[in-house]
Amino acid sequence: MAELKPDRELLREYVEEGSEPAFQTLVERHLDLVFATALRGLNDAEAAREITQNVFVAVARKGAWLRAEFSVAGWLHRTALLEVRQWWRGELRRQRREQAAIERGTTMKDEESLLKALAGELDEGLLGLREEERQALILRYFEGRTHREIGTLLGASQDAVRMRIEKALERLTQFFRRRGYAVPAVASTVAAFGVAAKAAPAGLALAVTRSALVVSTGGSVTGLKLLLSRLVGLSKTQTAIVCAALAAVPMGWEWNANRVGSSRAARAQTELETTRAQQAQVLGELERLGAESGRLDAALLEASNNQARQAEAARKIDTLKARLHGMLNDPDYRWPDDLQYVRVPKAVVKSLDLLHKPPMAFAPSGKLTAPAAEMLGVTAEEKGPAETALANYWRGAEDLMAANAYETNSPPAESGRLTKMVIIPPLGQPMRDLAQTTRTELAQVLGEDREQLLFGDWEQGGIQLFSPGNLWKISEQPQTIVAWVEPSQIADQPPRFGVSRFSTMGGMSTEGSHSLNIIPAPLASQFFNTWLAQFGIARAAADRVIPGREPYTDE
Repeated sequence: MAELKPDRELLREYVEEGSEPAFQTLVERHLDLVFATALRGLNDAEAAREITQNVFVAVARKGAWLRAEFSVAGWLHRTALLEVRQWWRGELRRQRREQAAIERGTTMKDEESLLKALAGELDEGLLGLREEERQALILRYFEGRTHREIGTLLGASQDAVRMRIEKALERLTQFFRRRGYAVPAVASTVAAFGVAAKAAPAGLALAVTRSALVVSTGGSVTGLKLLLSRLVGLSKTQTAIVCAALAAVPMGWEWNANRVGSSRAARAQTELETTRAQQAQVLGELERLGAESGRLDAALLEASNNQARQAEAARKIDTLKARLHGMLNDPDYRWPDDLQYVRVPKAVVKSLDLLHKPPMAFAPSGKLTAPAAEMLGVTAEEKGPAETALANYWRGAEDLMAANAYETNSPPAESGRLTKMVIIPPLGQPMRDLAQTTRTELAQVLGEDREQLLFGDWEQGGIQLFSPGNLWKISEQPQTIVAWVEPSQIADQPPRFGVSRFSTMGGMSTEGSHSLNIIPAPLASQFFNTWLAQFGIARAAADRVIPGREPYTDE
């Protein structure tokens, strides 16, 4: 059996080598497809012959463009449909024909009539498929190709071709059903192909081949005879129309030349304007780069000046350090009038009590205050570990309070008030253990002398609760926290509220948003925030500030 060449191979031989046998093979291969498509659309065999000839003339003219396709079956089918539509000169008759077919399809029960109706809708359904599916169906049912031949023509395996055809048939069946046809199964769609397929008349392939080759090559002797024979058969009116058309050719050529010239001029003008716009953009970019260069030069100069100032400052600091070192070791010490510092013995520091007055030695976050860090001479390497130990101490004390606290009911002190009372029992040994752990960590970082100055009053379980620095030993003493709310009797006026916190050693009461700050964050989250929120009272981070202390955090 002769090798089945793909369509693109036949087109290559025709375009590059001028092979007429290759083109004739291509015509014979797809002739039935084109003729049957035209016949379905026109129902006129003579008109279908002319449409078929026009389609293959287009193939001959566009061979160079089409040779990239594995198979031109899909292109031929679509081109034949376009020729049919042009023949009918508009969409109106086609729409009426489709509507009539739908009306017939919804009422017909006869299988033969149904298949004829489906054949009339077949081309429209094929156009709605994917290109590879449409080509596979056309080659299988219009040209009768096997799966193997289709695979060769489309460059695919037999299994891929088989699956492609099955999916395409299912989609085409769904298309018929959406159009209102009672298609029982895919088999009916296959049968519709059988009704739609028509064989071209004998001898049409040779006639189409010759006609297409004559037109595509500009005409031969046979083509000239064919043209003259057609001109002889024209009527006087038709002859006059042809002559008028021939006379209009020079004028049309001149008009076309003018149009091409105008188009080129417009394109040149557009390119010129584009070039000017690009030039303006480049100039703008150059100006921007110049300004940026000036800014960078100024920044470089400023950086150089800063470097010089920093070097001078470093020199002054080194000089001051050397002077201070000399003063600390000079037995003949004198009071320096030009410095902010004086020499004080270590034994005197604690008696000055500078670390236990506001703003205190450290905040709840563990951060050392500036006086404490300066007094104790805490270095940058010591500051981080010391503040971490202090923060862990404060956080651990508040966590112990939250873990042991409990709510109790107590009548309000004043009528009209709503209250919530929380008791914190003595924290006992866990609190003392936490203090001892913190003392050990600080001693390892700062040494025993500085640890005693910074943490000595806290080591028995004391903790600074609020300004001005009352010191409660919460390891031994219970605490009570009471929050109260007085709802307003006036619409749109917020309620009054406040907090009291006390123990056997003393306490304090305050009113307003700052009063919520004397409640440790874990206790507020556990007992008070939800209760206060129902009255529209929120414990905002911006309000949780007490003079001499840093804001609480929810960490």
